[in-house]
Parts: sequence; C-alpha cells; structure tokens
Amino acid sequence: MIVFLDFDGVMHEIACTSKALFLHASRFSEVLRDHPGIEVVVSSDWRKDAGSVAELAVHFDLDVRHRFIGVTGIEGKEPRQRERECWQWLRAHGREHVRWIAVDDCPDNFGPDLPGAGAALFTDPSAGLDVEAVAILRAMIAAPAPATQFCYDRANLSGWALWGDGAAII
Repeated sequence: MIVFLDFDGVMHEIACTSKALFLHASRFSEVLRDHPGIEVVVSSDWRKDAGSVAELAVHFDLDVRHRFIGVTGIEGKEPRQRERECWQWLRAHGREHVRWIAVDDCPDNFGPDLPGAGAALFTDPSAGLDVEAVAILRAMIAAPAPATQFCYDRANLSGWALWGDGAAII
C-alpha cells in the first residue's frame, strides 16, 4: 500500500507556528511501524522546495524514514490536481494496481471516483492528523477496499461541485 501524504493541514494545523510544524509526525510514524508494508510518497507542496525525499523524510522518526520513497510531480492548479499527480506517480512506477490512500486536508484536490484502488482521508485543516484521524486511517488501512473518509464536518465545506450528493462518501 502507498500513502500519498500532504503536510500542511495534516502533519500540523494549517496556520501553525514554526514550533508546531510536524506536530503529528510521530503519530504518523507509529502508524507506519504498525504496518510495515506501507510506503509513503509526499504529495505536499513542501516537495516544491525540497531537494530530495530524504529532506522531507527528516521530519519523521528515524526508523521509518526509509519508507518515504518519492514525491509526486508538480502540475498546475486545477480541481483534482493532487489526484492526477498521485495517479501519474503510480503509473510512472508501474504501481497502478497497488492500493493507495491519499491523506490530505483539501477535498477539492480529489474527486469521488479515484482511479485504481485509491481512497482519500481528509483531515480537518485546523487539527491535522489528530487521534480521530489516525483511528480512521488505521481503519482504512485494515479495510479490504477502503472508502474515502472525512475527519471533520462536511456540512461546513464549500466547493463541492466535484462530489455531487456525496453518495460515494461514507
């Protein structure tokens, strides 16, 4: 399984101070320890300024850094852009049949009909990968075919033209 990982709004709250950056990195590292078959591809905007995957992985516990295997390409700023970047990475690496979960805070980056064996976990950008989000991520990893999940109140979201009535969402 591959986890495509965003940082802002996931590893820390969207408006955090520099002291609180990567507040949830150890929590995510623990998930990786419990699931040795998971590899991580960084899909965060942080990839634009990083020189290497190793520079991005340095924010996580030392014993899981080797599980960070790449970064997605950088495309434009269109709806579902991260979804396209994730799918292009999978195809470029011959992994289009591998289960994948995108962990992101922005639903507009993805659509309801993710390609391949994909799903997404959307975290509350004001909380990031908190205890509730980790529990949902663990359930998604354990599920035979994970479905997209939300870790915040969808009623307050805007920009949902891509998602229709939400029938594909649990």
